[in-house]
Amino acid sequence: MVPLPSSDQEQSALVHIWAHLSSDLQIRVISLLAQLALNAVVTRPASQCEREEACDADPAAHPQNPS
Repeated sequence: MVPLPSSDQEQSALVHIWAHLSSDLQIRVISLLAQLALNAVVTRPASQCEREEACDADPAAHPQNPS
């Protein structure tokens, strides 16, 4: 996923809004973003997961030079 480009003006507005949220709301936002990230990982198509994990988990897939 590619992040959308944003202007300096948009970023400063977001920083301003974030700074004015109570710490309880900031914690809630962080929690919701963490849940969203977890759900994105858990619901990935199985074929994509298998392909990526096979490369990471199988040392034979990446033989190392003994020298």
